[in-house]
Amino acid sequence: MIMTRVHYAITITVAVGALFGVLLLRSRHTVPPNQAILTTPTSTLTVSVADTEASREQGLSGTVHLQAKTGKLFIFEHPDTYGFWMKDMHYPLDLVWITSDLVVAGITTNATPESYPSVFYPPLPVQYVLELNAYEAPSLGLYTGAQLQLKRNF
Repeated sequence: MIMTRVHYAITITVAVGALFGVLLLRSRHTVPPNQAILTTPTSTLTVSVADTEASREQGLSGTVHLQAKTGKLFIFEHPDTYGFWMKDMHYPLDLVWITSDLVVAGITTNATPESYPSVFYPPLPVQYVLELNAYEAPSLGLYTGAQLQLKRNF
């Protein structure tokens, strides 16, 4: 079969379109480094990750604000009753305590900067802690007992 210029142009257009489609789908499913996708029963959040001792110690301290529907996810090596305080914070937070099987164990609502040096603890050992803007947890589908999903590049 002899390929005409029209056939050639159509073939190239289809091939480029297919390649673009594959790249688009791949980019939608990849998670940037130091970020994770956390899915609640009603929402999907892109969160920054604190998974080293230094990044967990820094947390959101010193930041001036946190955009809505985002947060900081603290990831620990093993479950424990990790304490959190509001040192050097400029805005209040919700602390979402999450077990190793990604179930919300409890929520501390409206932890204010003025509460420092008080320390907040989970109701039971947890492996993850999510910091959000104060009072945002319910609107994102976060409640005690909620099952979450986590996607992250390692």
